[in-house]
Amino acid sequence: MSNHSEQAAVGQDNLTGTIDLIEESGSGETLSVGDILSGVKGRGFGPLLLLPALITLLPTGGIPGVPIVAAILIVLIAGQLLAGASRPWIPQRLARANVSRQRFTKLLDKSRPVTRRIDRAIKPRYGFMTGDTGNRVIAVIAIVLALSLIPLGPIPFAAAIPSGIMVLLALGLVARDGLLIILGLILSAIAGGWLVIRFI
Repeated sequence: MSNHSEQAAVGQDNLTGTIDLIEESGSGETLSVGDILSGVKGRGFGPLLLLPALITLLPTGGIPGVPIVAAILIVLIAGQLLAGASRPWIPQRLARANVSRQRFTKLLDKSRPVTRRIDRAIKPRYGFMTGDTGNRVIAVIAIVLALSLIPLGPIPFAAAIPSGIMVLLALGLVARDGLLIILGLILSAIAGGWLVIRFI
């Protein structure tokens, strides 16, 4: 088993483990949405929200079209979480969307030093934030943030702020870290307030 595989097996609930899962998904010269999601199949909604948010936040978010596909995926998954679905589903047409594996994984690898430092601070805490109510609150905010990615998508790396907040929320859900969820909610409120002041 490769080092990446070992890390993924023990670190699925952190950022570096998520990158490992993405890189080892599927095979061939391209990497599809379906390939990526198959790596977290059966692990609930948290990883499925974290994957597209993380991909948009990292340098891979600069690939044309990635933020928009990620936004559609997040809205779809968060909508199912909000509706109380027992397991997530995505349409085949979205699952077939793909990018160059070599280019994608090269950009992911550049982020490993940062994700490893972040992972050291992640741990289960403030469990009251990770129950059913917390999940639905996260789902609503994720939908709003994902919709903001669509107009920001054509602007290089402009999607970093909403996707960064989504990473905090989704990672908090995956790692059962209520502190990350609280921080994500605070940043969501600040971002929302700024938009109101800026455009209204």
